[in-house]
Amino acid sequence: MATEQRPFHLVVFGASGFTGQFVTEEVAREQIASEQSSRLPWAVAGRSKEKLQQVLEKAAQKLGRPSLSSEVGVIICDISNPASLDEMAKQAKLVLNCVGPYRFYGEPVVKACIENGTSCIDICGEPQVL
Repeated sequence: MATEQRPFHLVVFGASGFTGQFVTEEVAREQIASEQSSRLPWAVAGRSKEKLQQVLEKAAQKLGRPSLSSEVGVIICDISNPASLDEMAKQAKLVLNCVGPYRFYGEPVVKACIENGTSCIDICGEPQVL
């Protein structure tokens, strides 16, 4: 799997949620700060394309980067649909999981990542999960 080409280096899953918005903005900030040649392809993922676009537009406005929405991929994915989780995981090397509460929604994301050879980081601080 290490040599397999995937369209995105990382995906922020749950990008339109409270934590996901902050993570999306920080990833965008780091990508803007990087030289053109060292930027990594990335995407946001969630249930609503419209909400994901709004998050990207808000980050673009805040960072003064109007082209951000066209530079970032959008993946429609729902925690209650294992096939959509698999499809998301197949497209990325790393999933930053921002969908919580993790004690309810964390395991399906980890499972999809394991089954598809994708690294996963839970942006979590819940004692029940840790």
